[in-house]
Amino acid sequence: MPPELGRMALGWAAFLVLAAGVLLLTLTPGTPEFVVTLFTLFLGLLLGLIVVAAVVWTRRRTKREDGQ
Repeated sequence: MPPELGRMALGWAAFLVLAAGVLLLTLTPGTPEFVVTLFTLFLGLLLGLIVVAAVVWTRRRTKREDGQ
């Protein structure tokens, strides 16, 4: 994964998580807006997890290839 792509994706993930987290504090539970915002929070967390996993996998692969 190119570093620029990883940084950009991690930035989007952080934006989604922070924005959704702040909005969840102001919305009433049980409303459609709350559900959509909760879904957005989970998507941001999933994107962040995927980016971190991809970075770890790429670093391990690069280390292995350089070590041989």
